[in-house]
Amino acid sequence: MKLTLAVVAALVSAFAPGAQAQTAPAVDTCPARTVRVVVPFAPGGALDTVARLVSQKLGEKFNQPFVVENKPGAANIIGNDLVAKSPPDGCTLLFAAAPIALNQALGIKTPYDVQKDLTPISLVASGGVFVLVHPSTPYKTMQDIVEASKAAPGGLNYATAGVGSMPHLIGEGWRVKSGAKLVHVGYKGSAGALQDAVAGTVTVLLDGYIPSGAQVAAGKLRAIAYGAPQRSALLPNVPTTAEQGFPDLVGGGFFGLMAPAGTPKALIDKIAAGVKEVLAQPDVRERLIRQGYEVHGSTPAEYSAYIRREIERWTPVAKAAGIKPE
Repeated sequence: MKLTLAVVAALVSAFAPGAQAQTAPAVDTCPARTVRVVVPFAPGGALDTVARLVSQKLGEKFNQPFVVENKPGAANIIGNDLVAKSPPDGCTLLFAAAPIALNQALGIKTPYDVQKDLTPISLVASGGVFVLVHPSTPYKTMQDIVEASKAAPGGLNYATAGVGSMPHLIGEGWRVKSGAKLVHVGYKGSAGALQDAVAGTVTVLLDGYIPSGAQVAAGKLRAIAYGAPQRSALLPNVPTTAEQGFPDLVGGGFFGLMAPAGTPKALIDKIAAGVKEVLAQPDVRERLIRQGYEVHGSTPAEYSAYIRREIERWTPVAKAAGIKPE
């Protein structure tokens, strides 16, 4: 890719001594001056909301429009592929979610190679999966459920948002590691699984804070474990999976910015620094935490390592459990 003289000058000035004291220049490698942020989910969901918040703040920082464009479908593959095949000029970015790693872990064939055709910029946020039960049940710990499942004819069932979802992988990892007799019930999204968990139709629900947190607050569900490195800021009395003897069952939704492979490193680093600055803003940070997320703002190298670890962590689980995405 050939950079114009103006582009080179802009990049040089951005990193020149004293440049930090000035207003951050626009991401001038995009000739149209409008950066398209592709969100591989439908409008209106939690991911879309966060993508729009971060995009708005990045636009304010760089004095340049960052416009969200929703491209849902095929387990995020449609949106991911669009960005992977876009010119590496800074005009098109991807607000990637967990399927960027899970699709590969599940052996799903994609028209792009996530580790060759896309460049990580920054991990924005992540959120663990909660283990939830109906308050009428006697289960207070994960081990309670393991023991009850072994004693129950046919075992106990657990619900998730769908086959091949992160909660499903965590549930199967739990089953394999503990020897529990757990039977997966996959739904087409969280709404149905949550509804049946509140009704007591299913024994266990594995889900994120959104939308289950409201039901926990209302006393309609009881959270007994949280699959994250540390306890949730919103439900601090709920122990982590590691505290209950399952240190490997850590995972959940995550999302961050990526760009087409070949995007200049100076530009990648510049946007990553912008993301970190945006996420440090109190209103942004507080809003993400209220939604149950841990705020990151990582470097490109850290985000790349995170994706690689997720692929390596869940590939053997998917194979051992024989998970075949629907």
